[in-house]
Amino acid sequence: MAGGLPVGVQVLGRPPVAASMGLARALEVAGADSLWAIDHWMWLVPLGLWDRKLFPAARVIGNPEANFDTFAFLGALAQRTRRARLGTAVTEPIRRHPAQLAQASLTIHHLTRGRFVLGIGAGERENVEPYGLSYAGQVSRLEEALYCIRLLWNSPRDYVSFSGRYHSLDRAVIGLGAYRGTFPPIWVAAHGPKMLRLAGRYGDGWLPTHQMEPDEYADHLREIRRAAEEAGRAMRGFTPSYEARVLLAGSHDEAHRLLDSNALRLGALVIPASVWRKAGASHPYGEDYRGVADYVPSRLDPDEVRSAMREVPFEVIHRAIDHGTPEQLAARALSYRAVGLRHLVIQNVTPLADPAKTISSFRAVARLIRSLRRT
Repeated sequence: MAGGLPVGVQVLGRPPVAASMGLARALEVAGADSLWAIDHWMWLVPLGLWDRKLFPAARVIGNPEANFDTFAFLGALAQRTRRARLGTAVTEPIRRHPAQLAQASLTIHHLTRGRFVLGIGAGERENVEPYGLSYAGQVSRLEEALYCIRLLWNSPRDYVSFSGRYHSLDRAVIGLGAYRGTFPPIWVAAHGPKMLRLAGRYGDGWLPTHQMEPDEYADHLREIRRAAEEAGRAMRGFTPSYEARVLLAGSHDEAHRLLDSNALRLGALVIPASVWRKAGASHPYGEDYRGVADYVPSRLDPDEVRSAMREVPFEVIHRAIDHGTPEQLAARALSYRAVGLRHLVIQNVTPLADPAKTISSFRAVARLIRSLRRT
């Protein structure tokens, strides 16, 4: 609705297909403005740790690593949806060559009649190093990739060349071309200074996935705008977004009870040390630990992870997960809109804490969407 805050929702691309497709369609009917899929080969739980006693969600998710290919999944969603944008949250140019990203993104943009958003970042070690790929120079690699993607998009009838440290093109072409004069907007998952500058120089939007308070969000957005100004770019069409991990409940007290779960304790170990410091705690993986960017579950001893989970302070989970009733979460979202947020992306973690609340939590997500679209 005019004047409201657009809201997107993350949809997990995993079996059973009917459940994923049904959820996506229901969210679109409920008013979701966008639907997002993660792009992971590996997920967050060491396989030796995944059992029903420790994680209730294991009763319905037999294998946490059973992930669909993101672009194939979004291609299927393109046929099941009519209005919502579809996006990656997020992909990276280490596993996928810039030419592949350019073609795949344009393909889904055509399939959706102009509804695709390319969410992209520098990547995570867990999706790279276990598969024999190098994580070195990930930010510079991303910058080269962004340049190559736009070069290929803008030259559908010409061969183009580029010689970089990580990527090269030698009279290459992606001839698909724009959909009715439009290309997919690129939203950059930026957090550190170098990445924020990239978002300003190359991005059409900003999609941070790390928890931050509104004042920090405002500071980062100023850095992005400063970089855009230095590059001579206008920010009129730029979309500042934010991926919020949310736990929804009937009351704030109930939300607190749900926060104290093994699934969210494990999730806290994947959160950057900087978030732990804000909660007055030290991360067990070190003060320079960058969270999911450095996390590789296949290299961790399950018993050591289980022990670390027991030591996670509640204050860390409390700070890292936005929680409460739909009305309380709507008020918090508006505090971000006041400093520049223009598109909220919800990651509903309630089912991980208690699978029995899956349906009720997504109904609460629908209430949150309606509330924010009325503001």
